[in-house]
Amino acid sequence: MILSALLLASSAAAVPLARSFSSTLAGLPGGTKKLTFDAHGDFKVVSFSDMHFGEGEEVTWGPEQDRNTSIVHANILDNEKPDYVVFNGDLVTGENVFAFNATKYLDQVFAPTVVRAIPFSSTHGNHDNSLAITHQEEIEYEQAHYSSLSHTRSDVGPKPYGSGNYWVPVYATTTDCVPALIMWFFDSRSFVSGHPGGTGPTPPDANFYWVDEKTVPQYITQQRELMDRVWKTVPPALVFVHIPVQKADILAPLPSVGNHDDEPDPATQGFLNDTYTGLDLPFWDALVALDGGRGTVLAVTSGHDHGESWCARARASAGLPICFNGHSGYGGYVTTHSMVRNARVFGLALHDLAGRVPVVRTWNSYENSTVNDEVVLGPEYMVPLA
Repeated sequence: MILSALLLASSAAAVPLARSFSSTLAGLPGGTKKLTFDAHGDFKVVSFSDMHFGEGEEVTWGPEQDRNTSIVHANILDNEKPDYVVFNGDLVTGENVFAFNATKYLDQVFAPTVVRAIPFSSTHGNHDNSLAITHQEEIEYEQAHYSSLSHTRSDVGPKPYGSGNYWVPVYATTTDCVPALIMWFFDSRSFVSGHPGGTGPTPPDANFYWVDEKTVPQYITQQRELMDRVWKTVPPALVFVHIPVQKADILAPLPSVGNHDDEPDPATQGFLNDTYTGLDLPFWDALVALDGGRGTVLAVTSGHDHGESWCARARASAGLPICFNGHSGYGGYVTTHSMVRNARVFGLALHDLAGRVPVVRTWNSYENSTVNDEVVLGPEYMVPLA
């Protein structure tokens, strides 16, 4: 009965897939500059997660906390000099800000990246949906104010709480028509009901902890089939989604470098009131099909669990590497080993993507200018253990 009710509620909340998606590759460059690998054939992505701006709206430690997060952001950008930045959810602590000024915190979130003229994208997390702000409001603000650098879109999914689903292509050169890499971004929804004046009810169409199972799997399938038909290939993929997929619960106990302070079980997609619904599986199955057993999906990367900063793969995850961002902000809770804030970096090279099975290097980059936990994700990493 619970699952039936959830399915009905989700179906009612879902926005139908646009007819044009059945015949159009949605992520082709529009008004933004075409993304390319550099002259050496390299492309670097820095992913920040759980910045939690605006957590202390009316207390002295709040602005100081936000300033410290901006310093983390700037230091890592200057150390890594990325070609692209991903903000992987919980950009703000939405339950602690007021509706009239909630979007102003996005200016702080993006400022170091914008000053350096680095293109970027966002996913959104549970704290980005609240009584003061929604995912859709954040997406529209980003599009309206940062259109020259932002590639964030809302292709499909239920508005206003779960519509940030889209993909972005990266080409080897400006003259190429077929991308060398696709970055996929997905909206894991969820909602935090508190706000500065008290608490309020969670809207029924926001109370989901998984990527919309009605529209997004169909979108992934259609876009994958179009890529194969138009380009004769499905390019290697990086996937970003704030709340980790449920398969991360299985991989967490495996031996992998990085922090394991905050094992996700059951804080992953598919759970509601600590009960597993299985409603995350259509999204997961679409990612497995996207990979196609070819190693196409280089990594599925999440935040949400601040004390987790590892990557792992196993038979239980269909061999897909699952990674965690760690903790990039001074907002939000802190664990024993996440006191020094970090971002996850992906170093991509054309020669690594052109092999029979593509691979990618990834590591954690810290605010104190250190790096750690570098691994090469591919068929030789963690021969499936479970």
